[in-house]
Parts: sequence; structure tokens; C-alpha cells
Amino acid sequence: MKMIKLLFLIFACNSMNGQSLKSTSLLIKKSEVLSNDRETNIIISESEITIKNYSDNSQKDLIRKIEKIESKPYNNINCTWYYCVSVEKDTFRNDYRKSIFIYDKLGKSILFADFASEVDVFWTKFYLNI
Repeated sequence: MKMIKLLFLIFACNSMNGQSLKSTSLLIKKSEVLSNDRETNIIISESEITIKNYSDNSQKDLIRKIEKIESKPYNNINCTWYYCVSVEKDTFRNDYRKSIFIYDKLGKSILFADFASEVDVFWTKFYLNI
């Protein structure tokens, strides 16, 4: 009888302190090629990464200052990771944007993660013509 009372108390405490979470958003991962005919030049130097012709309506180059470089795996492939920060402040947040470039020499691609905020991350994958 004591065991039943103890189990009932544990169940009552857990149900009172439990959380029920709901979400109204759904993330569907899509992979589509945005442009096959537009050539994008990516220049990696010791101190910065420049992407020329990044978007159709952009008049400026996308420039990121390199803060740290690491060599570590991504999807079990040894890649070079470039941790960067934007050169100019973001007009909406009035802060510098952080970015990560993952250079996969084996797969001949660069994965670009642009952090607009702590939650919003924009991913772009560049397939290299090497």
C-alpha cells in the first residue's frame, strides 16, 4: 500500500511540474540550385574572405574578416573552418554579423553559414569548379 501511495505521489508531482510545448512553425530542409549560369568568385586570404557577385541585386562584395581558422571534421570529412565577422555593421541589428565558412576540399565545396541573429542562420553552399 505504501508503494502505491509513493508511486501516486511521484506521478502527481511529475504531472504538476511537467511542461507541454507547442510549435506553430515547421522547418523543411530544401536543397535547390539557385543559379547555374552566374559565376561567383570566392577569394580567401590570410585575413579575410571576399565573395564577389554573391547576390543578383547586391552592388557590393560580401567581405568577412577571419577571426580564427581550424581544421576539424564536418560529416566525417576533414575540413577547414573559417570563423569570421562582417566588416560593416548590420543595418537592422547595429552589430557585426558572424559567419562560418566550411571548406571541403574533398567534396569541392564551401558551406557558408551567415548568422543574422542568435537564432536565424542562413546557409549557402557553393560548389567549386576546381
